Amino acid sequence: MKNAVQEMREVFKGSFLQPEAFRLDASTEYAQYALAESGLDLEEGAIYARLSASGFLDCTDWSGPFQSVEEAAQHLIETYGEE
Repeated sequence: MKNAVQEMREVFKGSFLQPEAFRLDASTEYAQYALAESGLDLEEGAIYARLSASGFLDCTDWSGPFQSVEEAAQHLIETYGEE
C-alpha cells in the first residue's frame, strides 16, 4: 500500500509543475514573506505546500497549514491531481 507521498510522486511524475513543501521555522524568511502575502495562517512548525515549476514563475497558491507532509501531499493530489 502506497503512502500519500509516494502517490503524490506518481501523480505529478513528468508534470511541468512539481510539488514543493516546507516546514515553517525561523530560517525560512523568504517563505514567511511569501506566505504572509498569501493570507494563510502562519503556524510555526506547520507544513505548507504548492506546485511550482522550478526556474519559472508558474506556481499554484500556497496551501496550509498542514500537520504533516503526508497531509500536504494528500491535499495536492486531491486539489491538482488529474482524475
